[in-house]
Amino acid sequence: MKTSKQCPICKKDIENLQEQYCKNHSKAKKELKKGYEAWLKAYGSLSWDDYLQKILDLEGLVGDFVREITQHEFYFSSG
Repeated sequence: MKTSKQCPICKKDIENLQEQYCKNHSKAKKELKKGYEAWLKAYGSLSWDDYLQKILDLEGLVGDFVREITQHEFYFSSG
């Protein structure tokens, strides 16, 4: 029997059961984290939640997967 879990955002099956999200949302989260590191260097100090809020404020300027993962991380994740 195959065990599968679904992405909490899009409900697609997660191929790599080590991941929390589907392939597309996992990639978006990795890019989001890379962006956070760059913003930390620029701002000197910036909390993850403040960063996510700044990304959410960029309406229309980020891709769908990044927007979706940002919303999920901001509203549903605990760090």
